[in-house]
Amino acid sequence: MRIRTISVPTEPCDDPVARKLGLWTSEHMQAAAWRLNPGQDISARMHPQADGMIVVLEGHGEFQAFDVEEPEAAGSYVPSAHYPLDAPPKRPLPEPSRYSVGPGTVSLAPAGLYYGLVNTGDEQLVAVAVTASDTSGTAWTVRG
Repeated sequence: MRIRTISVPTEPCDDPVARKLGLWTSEHMQAAAWRLNPGQDISARMHPQADGMIVVLEGHGEFQAFDVEEPEAAGSYVPSAHYPLDAPPKRPLPEPSRYSVGPGTVSLAPAGLYYGLVNTGDEQLVAVAVTASDTSGTAWTVRG
């Protein structure tokens, strides 16, 4: 295995959707950097057999954990090569538990729990998301 050090891009971007950059993928772990403009989010997702972690480097937002009520199964999907053509219609998500996050905040979610991140601040939010590799497939939601 090669050792790698990676600089996470922090320059502002004006994309209409959150920008994801894959940093590392192996049979044991995957990591991605996210840049979210105000109001953008990382869709709620669930890894059936892997814990998840999000580290906020810049900006402020809200880590959301769907630990009281899960999103409906009909609103969840496993992305395929045909995404977004096979994504389900947008549906409202149940009310999550909400946690304020900012620079240096680490949010952890156990395997099987839906969780997401929303930029609630006035500036770009930069975060790194890490999970163990999960060959059983990640389930994503589509916010209504």
